Amino acid sequence: MPKSKHDLLNSLFHHHNKELLAFAGWRVGDFAAEDLVQETYLRLLQHPEPASISNPRAYLYQVMANLGFDHHRKENVRSKYTKTDEVEPDDLISPLPGPEALMEGELLLRNCLAALKTLPEVYRHVFFLNRIDGLTHLEIADALQLPRRTVERYCAKALALCFTHTMRNQG
Repeated sequence: MPKSKHDLLNSLFHHHNKELLAFAGWRVGDFAAEDLVQETYLRLLQHPEPASISNPRAYLYQVMANLGFDHHRKENVRSKYTKTDEVEPDDLISPLPGPEALMEGELLLRNCLAALKTLPEVYRHVFFLNRIDGLTHLEIADALQLPRRTVERYCAKALALCFTHTMRNQG
């Protein structure tokens, strides 16, 4: 049996450090393994009578297992109270359109409304009922007492006019 605490520590470290590191890595991951192994040896040094330990290797493993359990418990508590998902501001994507898209959308809307003003009122009304209010062609035809095919033509003409007018003003 080694004569002093330091001799015991040196002997145990020399014979069991690699396997204890592997055990710690398996229990807590490689990131924290070295720290917990050092803490294990420190606990051995703090033992009042290390010579009284009948199986020092088993003692090291038991201390390491207990430290691993404590480590996991602390990590769980930390994860509840700290935000670990650090995101770079440049990586954030807003679901809202940016200022350029808002301005472009407003310009397109103005161009479309200007084009619609050139149509007869019934065309605009049918188009708005379809595109703004979400009514189907059949619902509009029933409400206005028009043939369904006429409603389809009015919507198609209004949409085509909006498209050509906005394309002409963009280029």
